[in-house]
Amino acid sequence: MSNEKTADSGFDLEQFLNLIAQRLFPRWYARHAVKEIELPDIEDINPRSYLCHRWLSLISVHEAAAESLITSHQQWHSLAELLKKLIVENEYPRSLSISAVHGVKVSQCDDDYPDLLSYAKEQANQIPQETDNEFNRNISLAFPESKQPFHICYREWDGRYYYLNEDEPRHFAALLSQCKKQQRDHNLACTIHVESVQGRMLDRVRSGFWMLLMKREFAYQLFQLVKQGKFECEIAEFEWRRSDLVFFIARKNDQALNDIILNLLSNHNSKQVLDWGRFLSRSHFPFQNK
Repeated sequence: MSNEKTADSGFDLEQFLNLIAQRLFPRWYARHAVKEIELPDIEDINPRSYLCHRWLSLISVHEAAAESLITSHQQWHSLAELLKKLIVENEYPRSLSISAVHGVKVSQCDDDYPDLLSYAKEQANQIPQETDNEFNRNISLAFPESKQPFHICYREWDGRYYYLNEDEPRHFAALLSQCKKQQRDHNLACTIHVESVQGRMLDRVRSGFWMLLMKREFAYQLFQLVKQGKFECEIAEFEWRRSDLVFFIARKNDQALNDIILNLLSNHNSKQVLDWGRFLSRSHFPFQNK
């Protein structure tokens, strides 16, 4: 009978008790609430494409996050400075196989393709690519000797090479297509620009801070939940192409807050909440500097 009265009155006893627990025991409530929170997948943050500007850019990510943190409380400025120093860049003169290249910088094509071979099937299928003479002709058109050394970028954190091309890459794509069909290859004299994550800086980020990548709406829910427990936390922007994502930022110097975050991570997978420091430390494809 009492249950019926409760239902008829529109009174939600469970919600009422949750509100009381949240107000009286905010840290205990947060530790348990993060287990139950339903998080959507953040989807692929580093999509495949024959155009490198559609890939994830760590430089853009860390610049956006650092700018957010610089405009917030001073306690987050040290993390902003670490993020600015996280990526280091070096150049090496090397010979590189064209089949190692995953993408290019520019194309006038309106369609996107997951890789250069897919682009070649539709955009370079009219270019002859059968004989040795045709192979050599495509080499001379795609990579004129006068433009040596050719500029290639390599990203150690995802193992992708891309060519800093100036012209439409149809002859390059035709070459790759012929290489695949005939099991052959061609080496280029290159200057390879290597983008690396600086391990010492990453260790400082990981030891001092939580950086959790999440859907924006749910990151703010976590922010409010943690703030009610009188913990310090912040929201930092992700790169502009994924405005649906943000970083939830917190320090690792409070065991109670660490317990809340570890409960969150242990009850959700990396497609729902991504520990950024761990992600960067596990994604490493060293450049073969020989």
